[in-house]
Amino acid sequence: MFEALKRWLDALKFDFVSWRYLAGGISALLVLLSWAVFAVVGPNWGIDFTGGTEIHLAFGEYNEAEEWVVTPTDIAEVRGALRTLGLSDDAVQAINGSESGEFIVRIQDATFGMEGLELEVRNALIEEYEESWLVDMQSSAEVSARFVVTYSGPYTDYKKVQADIRKHLPQASAQIGSEENQIVIQVPGLSERIRERIAEAIGDKPFEVRSTDAVGPKVGGELRRQGFISIAATLGLVLLYVAFRFDIGFAPGAVVALFHDVSLTVGIFVLLQLEFNLPMIGALLTIVGYSLNDTIVIYDRIRENRDRHRRSEVEELINVSISETLTRTVATSLTTMMAILMFLILGGPVIRNFAFAMFLGIIFGTYSTVFVASPMILVMEDVKPWLAKLVAVRDLDDDEGDDDGPAMTESEKRRRARADADKREVG
Repeated sequence: MFEALKRWLDALKFDFVSWRYLAGGISALLVLLSWAVFAVVGPNWGIDFTGGTEIHLAFGEYNEAEEWVVTPTDIAEVRGALRTLGLSDDAVQAINGSESGEFIVRIQDATFGMEGLELEVRNALIEEYEESWLVDMQSSAEVSARFVVTYSGPYTDYKKVQADIRKHLPQASAQIGSEENQIVIQVPGLSERIRERIAEAIGDKPFEVRSTDAVGPKVGGELRRQGFISIAATLGLVLLYVAFRFDIGFAPGAVVALFHDVSLTVGIFVLLQLEFNLPMIGALLTIVGYSLNDTIVIYDRIRENRDRHRRSEVEELINVSISETLTRTVATSLTTMMAILMFLILGGPVIRNFAFAMFLGIIFGTYSTVFVASPMILVMEDVKPWLAKLVAVRDLDDDEGDDDGPAMTESEKRRRARADADKREVG
């Protein structure tokens, strides 16, 4: 079957370029819709970008061999219990089925679990010092609970505050604040307090915590900013590389195709409200790399054919080049999709979104290489005369200030050069 497909692709003669206007219009519409959905609906940001805590719970019990055995548990029961903590139903997601007994609890409120801890710190400080000593206390939740304490009176050594606060909270630490009369107190173990609150809500049903991830809101915002900067920087470097490696007329097509692939993948993730986290940024950068590799292969063949057949039309060169590399493009895409499909089916929830993004990226990347990146060369060929006119106008403006006489156009300069050469031959 694969050999027959290969022979069919090798013999295929198709006018790809003639579809460029229809394909370009559809692609532009889909890109606009993707970013409209991004702006209106908004992505489902993961805790990597918003801050919060993610806890992996497994319900079950220990067997005779002291091994934890997961017990099937209905997700509705878990959601009902956690609803008493003010968590919405979508904060709980089952792993491998709604009754598998393993769940991911995502708490995107970075201050969740801070209420009682803040009161404990305040009471401890008031007990060790006078109530008038504590002027203000601001709290924030990063990996640990952080309290910025402003006090009145003479200077108080942070080491003394640390020793006093540890009488009540043994793991607490203190350091000098950024302003005068300010001390920063940090109390680790915020995720453990969240676990205790979940245990109280669930009741007597035993569970264990398989893993806990906590990200502060400031860190999450910085990660989100750096993620988008990395994608923009990658597209800029691709523009420079393709312009240097091939021709300036090839570069915009490669960047437009990559932007197309990333935009459509992001749009589908937002539309389906799939979680947008750090692995998703990695998937988008991987899509850029894959699509660029496919584009470079076709660009290289176009350049070879252009050097070999200089009198051929550009449209014909592009069609021939795409046809010559079509077997390689389809084979690479199909084999990569088969590998990604296994990750998508068997990879589990941790890698599923990454695999789905890659799956979409391969489809969009294969399409954009043929119907977006390559036809953009024709667009740049149409734009080049306009750019040449702009350069000519600029040269004309520069020559107007010379003292050698009136400015000449480029065609007049060439005619004068030929006339001078003819005079030298006659002489």
